Amino acid sequence: MALALTVRFRRSMTQNRAAGLYALAFLPTGAAAVALSGWVMDLSRHQAPGAPSGVGGWTLNIVPALATGLVAYFALARFVVARHPEASSFAGHARRSTALYLVALVLGAVLLHDARHPDFWSLGQIVLWLWVAAAAGILADALTVLRRR
Repeated sequence: MALALTVRFRRSMTQNRAAGLYALAFLPTGAAAVALSGWVMDLSRHQAPGAPSGVGGWTLNIVPALATGLVAYFALARFVVARHPEASSFAGHARRSTALYLVALVLGAVLLHDARHPDFWSLGQIVLWLWVAAAAGILADALTVLRRR
């Protein structure tokens, strides 16, 4: 009986550590997404902050943050799943990605609520880039779990 409790406790700690690692990884990933997206916007003709318009504007706003989030979280997901085989379940994905789901939910609500206000887009691109990075992290982890199944 004590051994079973110990195994459950260790498994739970492992999942909790992975969740903490995912949450902490969002800080440098989000910063990198903002930096890369800002740099791409500086290099493009769409330098003025504002609501993205047209396919080119949306592409320039989404692709750098998406690529940053996918690269960071694919690497992290492979690290976690390789060391903890029980992590390749959808329950493990949900627990690891809880912080990313919360960030995506909050930022998504802000985007939906304030996107139609022109004043919002002076800083709204940063909100968009962080939301895309969080969504990319969720997608990367989910695809890693699906690939392992």
